[in-house]
Amino acid sequence: MMNRKVQIGDPPIRILRDDLQKLETLLDSMHRSYARISMFLQQEVLRADIVDHQTRRPFVRLGSQVHFTDDNGAAHSGTLHMPEEGCPVPPDAISILTPVGCALLGLSPGQSITYQTVDRREKRITVTRVVNGE
Repeated sequence: MMNRKVQIGDPPIRILRDDLQKLETLLDSMHRSYARISMFLQQEVLRADIVDHQTRRPFVRLGSQVHFTDDNGAAHSGTLHMPEEGCPVPPDAISILTPVGCALLGLSPGQSITYQTVDRREKRITVTRVVNGE
């Protein structure tokens, strides 16, 4: 199931306080059609350390450009995006409303996590680089 339990060995993650407010608003407004992804995102938010600003070690946050590999060694990259009315969607968007988007949230380079895809396959991804604007 997509609303996986926190697994032993899951890496610690961080979320910016400003992002937390946006994510909580999103979670409050999600429809039943997003129930499984909503539960996964909520679990990730609950296990995260909440920080007020970017730390020395970069981590994936809303708007981050993230590079990662999957368990087959394929390289991927994109911008973690939260759908907001009136905001343009980056061409390389990775929606926070997808399993991979939830899984990436809060990870730092070198950290890996296993999650379930929409079709219930387990995938493991490893973050290789994070670029945050500012």
